[in-house]
Amino acid sequence: MINSEDMIMGELESLRHIVRETARMSYPGRFGGKLRGGAKKAIQEHFENVYPGKLQAQIANYDVWHKKRVNQLSHVIKKGNYRQDENDTSFALSAKLVNTFMHQLMKYEQFRYLYKHIHLPLDRTVFQRLRSAENCHNELHYLRELVEPFAGHAYRFDANTYAQIQERLWGMVNYFNDSVLTENQICSRIDLNCLLW
Repeated sequence: MINSEDMIMGELESLRHIVRETARMSYPGRFGGKLRGGAKKAIQEHFENVYPGKLQAQIANYDVWHKKRVNQLSHVIKKGNYRQDENDTSFALSAKLVNTFMHQLMKYEQFRYLYKHIHLPLDRTVFQRLRSAENCHNELHYLRELVEPFAGHAYRFDANTYAQIQERLWGMVNYFNDSVLTENQICSRIDLNCLLW
């Protein structure tokens, strides 16, 4: 008979495999020039060592959970001195990595309850598209102003600016649903990826 401790250990081992595979798949291809050698391995090890335990229970408040994970990874990047450009913030680089990881994690049914909460990964392409979104509703003017400084330097934002951008992206979701998309409405900021790329 399998006891509850064995079940927990089996679940944790299964999560470790999922996290390992997701971490390998989620390192952005064009990210190599942003981080120094050894960063990819350190980041994958961070995901493998931290995330299984952090994904074991249902996540009640995604934004709080997300901020903690980004700050943890930011510490790894700072400690390893992995930033190629000292003007990039470790927070911005970490947010991109965590968001890409979470997007990849949506392949697994048990995590899809988070889909509507996950954040849009921010990079140069997204910032340039947001900056040039001219036909959008007036309310998105503030979003364009927020992203303007980052169109040429995508990884220089801080945690406060990041939170403001992610919050304002809901306005863009609403704009597309109300004015552009007659069918196939979007329900998450991550859905903006296909519309902005």
